[in-house]
Amino acid sequence: MKNKFQKLKSINKIKRNRGIFSTRKNKIRLDANERISSFDKSFLKVIKKKISSFHFAAYPEVEKIYDILSKKYKLPRSHFLITSGSDFGIRHCFELFTQKNSKIITLHPTFGMVDVYGKVFETNQIKIKFDKDLKLNYSKLLKSINKNIGMIMLANPNSPTGTIIDSDKIIKIIKKAKNNNCYVVIDEAYFGFYKKTFLHFVKKFKNLIILRTFSKAFGLAGIRAGYIVSNKKLIKKLYSFRPMYEISSLSCLIIEEIFKKQNLVNDYISSTTKGKKYLITELNKMGFGHYETYANFILVDFYKKPLVKKIYKNLSKRGILVRKAPEIEATRTCLRFTLGPTNYMKKLAENLRKYSKK
Repeated sequence: MKNKFQKLKSINKIKRNRGIFSTRKNKIRLDANERISSFDKSFLKVIKKKISSFHFAAYPEVEKIYDILSKKYKLPRSHFLITSGSDFGIRHCFELFTQKNSKIITLHPTFGMVDVYGKVFETNQIKIKFDKDLKLNYSKLLKSINKNIGMIMLANPNSPTGTIIDSDKIIKIIKKAKNNNCYVVIDEAYFGFYKKTFLHFVKKFKNLIILRTFSKAFGLAGIRAGYIVSNKKLIKKLYSFRPMYEISSLSCLIIEEIFKKQNLVNDYISSTTKGKKYLITELNKMGFGHYETYANFILVDFYKKPLVKKIYKNLSKRGILVRKAPEIEATRTCLRFTLGPTNYMKKLAENLRKYSKK
């Protein structure tokens, strides 16, 4: 058995622990950047009514989703590849643009699967880090682009930091990468909460690939669906890596219906923005800090590590699930909270006030 893994020695370096099962149902889920309020009952009623034996017994009819995306974003079907969430979009890009010992540029920290696939495909990552003020070393990023770089993987906004790279800087990155025959992958998982996008630049820049997901602004994390947008030539190549069927029949049904109810998406984005403003106001009153965020989560600074541990433990006991911040200097005394409608943010604020500095 040992010989079978000699080609991928780095597999042994990947540590992915199995979780201890405990249902998150009926808890306040501020730990995974999901939609935290229930969908409108009328929407669920429509879904339930349309589910039939066909959705369980027949293979998925994915092509209609390509038509929906094409119409929505005014691009030909040939510019899209549907994927099983952002994860598989990232994987497909590693499969196409890298090989063993390829040099790639990534952010650190960023979405965890980037590092996983970086190791699986045995790439050499040049990690562009954030400083003690959570500022990205952009100048190093730009200087690192050369003909030896195969791919640049950016998340904009980035998770788990909530930060963005300004549009003019991204354009400079894409142009320099183009001059060096390098591909730029921009993960726009949090588009909707952040309004700027580079999706329509895929016609202008032949080295640009955009990743999207239905997990965040659409609030459909459970259906595991996303898509890649790029030029026709690259999508044709990426299409060769797709599984037999990109997503399930139920996922297709739900995506089809959510596009008919765009107001559900817009309303959730709006209510989350209001909840964010409320929480920030309350955090300021309590004397706690926070980093500016462009996603549906926020890093809150409690300034003392023992206090962070205490708050994390006590919130968990009360059924409020939260996420520990990345282990970097800027966020060592922070916790990360998913943002949502004001009524949920009020419950969080109520539980944080007892630790208030004021």
